[in-house]
Amino acid sequence: MAQRIKKAKGRSLAEAALRLSQRVHENYPQAMITTLEVPYTDEDLTVDVALPEGYALREASDNLIRVCLEIEDELGVSILTQVSRLTLKEEGVAQSMPEFTET
Repeated sequence: MAQRIKKAKGRSLAEAALRLSQRVHENYPQAMITTLEVPYTDEDLTVDVALPEGYALREASDNLIRVCLEIEDELGVSILTQVSRLTLKEEGVAQSMPEFTET
């Protein structure tokens, strides 16, 4: 029984990460998402969303809080996002990544 609960929680966490990634890239196509190294015991998923110049960090943070709350309500997974500015090195990587389009 415990194994089944753990497996269901893992699927919910994977689904939450996928939904968050999709929503982040819909709103901020050049964003880079990484996990936060700081362990938060009361959060299931902790990520940093780094954005290039041209985006207001406070506005993006407020938007992502709303997105995370929607996902949390649907899947029961607690998510913490931190919004930061892309470094020059990260911007170069983001710009060199190919854009994917659905066919």
